[in-house]
Amino acid sequence: MRIPFDEEDKVDVPMSPLIDCVFLLLIFFLVTTMMKKWEMQIPLTLPPVTSSLSTTQSAPDAVIITVDEQKNVYQVVNHDAYTGQDNFIPIADLNAFLNKLRNTKGTDIAIDVAAYRTVPVSIVIDVFDTCQLQGFSHTRVRLGSKPYETRYGR
Repeated sequence: MRIPFDEEDKVDVPMSPLIDCVFLLLIFFLVTTMMKKWEMQIPLTLPPVTSSLSTTQSAPDAVIITVDEQKNVYQVVNHDAYTGQDNFIPIADLNAFLNKLRNTKGTDIAIDVAAYRTVPVSIVIDVFDTCQLQGFSHTRVRLGSKPYETRYGR
């Protein structure tokens, strides 16, 4: 049996609930993007260095770069994961250092970016991003000791 259908009984979608949903989504996305901006301003300190050898031991040919609170960058040489003794060589220009490293050893070399727990995370991220932008794909961030200036081989 057929149900009669008049043109007066036209079916349509109500627009007012759809407009309400669009405004709610707009407010939600505005609030979440503002929260993301605030998250970048949260002061964060890294946890203390532990004595676990798995986190401090690097690959034998890895280049270890460390950074301090004043944005000074150092290369760690003669790294001994068992005794914790390191020698630090200051790097005046990180981009020039990475260009030289890329020309001599290529971009497949492992780079460890180490930072002491009091170094702001934004500084560590800047150094890490610079390594990534130079084309080094085997880059990792780890906790390290506080750098101090020494001469090579001392």
